[in-house]
Amino acid sequence: MRLRVLLTLLVLPGLAACATPPSLAAGETPSARTPVPTWTLVPTRTPETPAPTPTRAPIAEALFTPTAVSAPCTEIQGSVTQISIPSPTLRYPIDARLYLPPCYAASPEARYPVLYLIHGLNFKEDQWDRLGVPLAADKLSAASEIAPLIIVMPRDRLDDRLDKAFVADLLPYIDETYRTLAAREFRAIGGLSRGGAWAIHIGLHHPETFGRLGAHSPAVFFGDENDIVQWTGHLPKDKTLAVYVDIGEGDSLVRSAAWFDQVLTYSSVKHTYLLQSGAHNEKYWSAHVEDYLRFYASDWRDARLPSLTPNAVDQPVP
Repeated sequence: MRLRVLLTLLVLPGLAACATPPSLAAGETPSARTPVPTWTLVPTRTPETPAPTPTRAPIAEALFTPTAVSAPCTEIQGSVTQISIPSPTLRYPIDARLYLPPCYAASPEARYPVLYLIHGLNFKEDQWDRLGVPLAADKLSAASEIAPLIIVMPRDRLDDRLDKAFVADLLPYIDETYRTLAAREFRAIGGLSRGGAWAIHIGLHHPETFGRLGAHSPAVFFGDENDIVQWTGHLPKDKTLAVYVDIGEGDSLVRSAAWFDQVLTYSSVKHTYLLQSGAHNEKYWSAHVEDYLRFYASDWRDARLPSLTPNAVDQPVP
């Protein structure tokens, strides 16, 4: 069902029907390369010392700087490795690229938000790597434009069960294996082209799991129209999503993105929709990688650390 993009789109009151041309062809040569509630820290105290007045600290300091290290970490470049995640749902492993921020190994007490990025049709998990996401993350975090984060880039093998495997297998493995902030406020999902369709499907289907959703040049799945209308129209008030949609003016899928924009507007879902110069190719996506990261990490940059409790984000991780 989800191996072809939307050909005929649902007509809503006030929405024009539109058709979606095919996705990006295989083997194309790539080119070169909203604030959340303010939390307060709960300071520790001893019986001899009165509790001090709570203070606030930028998230980059409160979340990501360990309280004590033997020597300051001077790393300016994160690491990217290939990993394989067991998936009982799929009955084969999920291959993925994993980006860990600078000083991850040197900061054993630090925990990080997580961004999941899905590649386009006829490409693999290394597409986002090739588009420059790790380098952009290094650059923006070094400039304090975004907080350090973990990025997971899984492979889509054109399997309809990816939705279930994503939530049942991939997310738990990442949270158990790496030092994440395992809460929806610190978890985002995005994708380009077919990966954008998956981001829409998984993000809207599981608003309890993700706080931010990005769809870049999305090819909305054929058969998802009614579900998308239902999901956007019934988002729980306490599970609202920050949504970002963008596409190039010369993209053959521009009507697919416009339809999704109209559905979000019809359902009163606050979102950003950008129609920009460019086409459906890696030149366009690589040119906007930094914009994408600024969106995904915007809450994490401006937020404050929530009170840590054993049942919240403070779980033991190797």
